[in-house]
Amino acid sequence: MIVGNLADYSERDFAYSENLRKAFKYLNEKGVEGLLAMESGKHVIDEKGEVYLNRSTYVGKEEKDAKIEGHEKWLDIQIVLKGKEKIGYVDKRKFGEANVTVPYDSIKDKTNYKGERDAVVLLEGGYFALVFPNDLHQPCIKVDENPIEKAVVKVKIDF
Repeated sequence: MIVGNLADYSERDFAYSENLRKAFKYLNEKGVEGLLAMESGKHVIDEKGEVYLNRSTYVGKEEKDAKIEGHEKWLDIQIVLKGKEKIGYVDKRKFGEANVTVPYDSIKDKTNYKGERDAVVLLEGGYFALVFPNDLHQPCIKVDENPIEKAVVKVKIDF
């Protein structure tokens, strides 16, 4: 998992992936203010449908209610635009089949898990977590009662 501020990353940092380059080019062109101005819902970034953004506003969940999830064919760029959110992390290699709570769904590209996390990261305005297939993550954890403005960019793996 890569955690950073959008201002510190650009398409040049992801030369190995056309789809990640498209995602970060789009994010840099929009900027946090442009992303905040977007309506909630799905926004297609490329014509092939391999990079898209889901924009949402919500109040975070209690840790016990936030699910640990993993993906196989898509990366997540989880970006907090305004507010604060915690995201849990665990290395998938530490989990076995006994940790699976909802088996892999190929339509949603998601498996849910239970177990102990390795770490918890705080994301706030402008910060993101880029999540790879071995990065099981537990997003949407509440820090306070304030609404969270968020964008999640889904990036089909092309490397």
